[in-house]
Amino acid sequence: MEEKLQPRLGTELRKARMRLDLTQEQVAHAVGFVPTVYGRIERGDMMPSTPKLRALCILLGISAEALLPPPLPEEMPPADLPPPVHEDPPEFRRLAMLVRELPPERLRLFRIALQTLLEPKERKEPQEPQEPDDSDESDESDEPDEE
Repeated sequence: MEEKLQPRLGTELRKARMRLDLTQEQVAHAVGFVPTVYGRIERGDMMPSTPKLRALCILLGISAEALLPPPLPEEMPPADLPPPVHEDPPEFRRLAMLVRELPPERLRLFRIALQTLLEPKERKEPQEPQEPDDSDESDESDEPDEE
């Protein structure tokens, strides 16, 4: 597919550049290419890196979708495939990396702490000592009345 992609990409880049009345040299310097390299990209002899492609899109005011052809039917994933799995959030990846580096004893302690956090509250929480109530019920005590 890359042999079909490169010429199309180059043609679309050239159209966008000419629409803005820019030279190859101006575009090359603005994006950080040597002019001969940018010329090779427009001719379809070379593919830019993803960051450079993004910079070209921004500079030329063109979307990546306009530069890249739609996928061919044989390149489309089958309809019965499950949806793609989303990547874990960075916080989760960082935590996983830290846990992998724990020595065995600390890993055991981490597992215990995590299980404690995740287990349902089956145990009663320790209750705070209650202050004596000055209500009428205080007359009833276990001690015999002294009369």
